Amino acid sequence: MVILELIGGVLLTAAAGFLVEQLVYYFSARLGRSTASVAMIIAPIITSSPELAVFIIALLQGKADVAWGSIVAQPFMASTVIYPVVVITALLSWALGRRTARMPHVHRYVAVPLLVFTLPLIPVLLLHPQSYRLYGRLYGLSILAVYFVYAWRALSREAEAHESPRLYLGNPALQIAASIAALYFGGGWLVSGIADMGSALGLDETALAVLLVPVATVLPESITGLIFIARGRDDEGVSVIVGEKALYGTFYPGLAMALGVYTLEPAAAAALVIAIAISLLEAVAIWRGYFGLTAPLGLAGYVWYALHV
Repeated sequence: MVILELIGGVLLTAAAGFLVEQLVYYFSARLGRSTASVAMIIAPIITSSPELAVFIIALLQGKADVAWGSIVAQPFMASTVIYPVVVITALLSWALGRRTARMPHVHRYVAVPLLVFTLPLIPVLLLHPQSYRLYGRLYGLSILAVYFVYAWRALSREAEAHESPRLYLGNPALQIAASIAALYFGGGWLVSGIADMGSALGLDETALAVLLVPVATVLPESITGLIFIARGRDDEGVSVIVGEKALYGTFYPGLAMALGVYTLEPAAAAALVIAIAISLLEAVAIWRGYFGLTAPLGLAGYVWYALHV
């Protein structure tokens, strides 16, 4: 039953992720705003609704460790798995003749948001909840403000002219309702499955959340960026992937800290250390013109975490 809960939770939350991501493009066309602007403003509700659903459901079920693990999982997965996937996508596309360059090449400015969205995670390691709870909440509110400033600036972008996509379910209200239902049941099964597996096998629930939750939440969000990479549009593809770190480095950690739902137990701390170190190294690599140089290191970090944490 634990395995069925996990599989069902992954499938439902992944399906919901595709439904809500399509809704971003739908409302972008309807409102006459750029897709990026719409995504930045309503991303916590739509683009990243799987993460938000797992986070809220875990809190409602009293599983604060799973909730925090789902937050830490995002920068960890982006730093350890997504970069190698980008490199592999580029190599496969080059082998098939769809790219002229083997490796992605991006401009230096891509390193700037990567640093901006990584640096706020560093003080998280220094704010122990038992000793600095008030300061931790205040810091959480401050980085939440950083996210909303970023979202406000995104709204200044000019509208894009594109056709409204045909929704999978045909009706926006029906698709929103289906997304909410899939998120509710999928998130519930995923949280309970992680908790049950941790209890049955004596494993760390936070570590399990770090490893399993992103399977359904991070990978679907990266598909758009990977499509750009496969077509040789490296700046757009990497920018999409790096842009997702705005949520992972500001909104969700800030929300968790403002609510007092975070912990510096070894599983969470190890994931944060790996994510921060690899992101900073990748920013340096991008600035030097070598995107993806940290891919082997990131993959090694993921394997180490799975085996030792």
